[in-house]
Amino acid sequence: MLRKLFGMGATVVLATTALAVATPGVSGAAAPAAVGSVSCPVTGLGYFSPKLTFPGTTGVTAIKYHFKEASPTSGGCTGSAGVPNSAGSITPVTIFGVKIKGTGFLIPPSGVANSCSAFNLADSIGSLTVKYTWSASPAIAPTTVTYVGGSTPVVSGSPLDTITLPATGTAVTGTGSFGASIASNIMLTNIPSLCTASWGPFPSHTIGVGSTISLP
Repeated sequence: MLRKLFGMGATVVLATTALAVATPGVSGAAAPAAVGSVSCPVTGLGYFSPKLTFPGTTGVTAIKYHFKEASPTSGGCTGSAGVPNSAGSITPVTIFGVKIKGTGFLIPPSGVANSCSAFNLADSIGSLTVKYTWSASPAIAPTTVTYVGGSTPVVSGSPLDTITLPATGTAVTGTGSFGASIASNIMLTNIPSLCTASWGPFPSHTIGVGSTISLP
């Protein structure tokens, strides 16, 4: 009976080990930082507070902005990533996907920040912090990117707005994987670029197919 139970226990251990090998690692603080580069298609949602309206809200000088993005659940990310190993070489990393959360403020040089004219033509970055959590094998550290300032608008495009991070003149600093001193995030939205009296309100926007992120 004991021999039979021992055999069953070994089977469980082996099955658990096999599952651990086959399952992609999710990035965490204890995982090593990856080097190299990566690009992923993403979709998601962005949110404004206060909401965007055609005239805006008198006295509003900044918009609180946060967004969530994710890559496809299987495939899509490309690039060349790896982690340094004890032998002094690079162990290749396969990146399966990424989840992204960003939060901060958009500000215009002047005027009402949440108006159509300011958002489409003037709003730039006050500060934004963006965290990337990677699904990879082997597991790698997350990436945190901070954007501060900017001398050009983050919105462009027609007939729908595209939000592009960073803006010209933005200071970009990064920690974790990819040492992201350069971090591009291009979001294709559903917000019309033409300001008319019927524009808005927009408490949120979609981040549609065709949007991408790339690091570093």
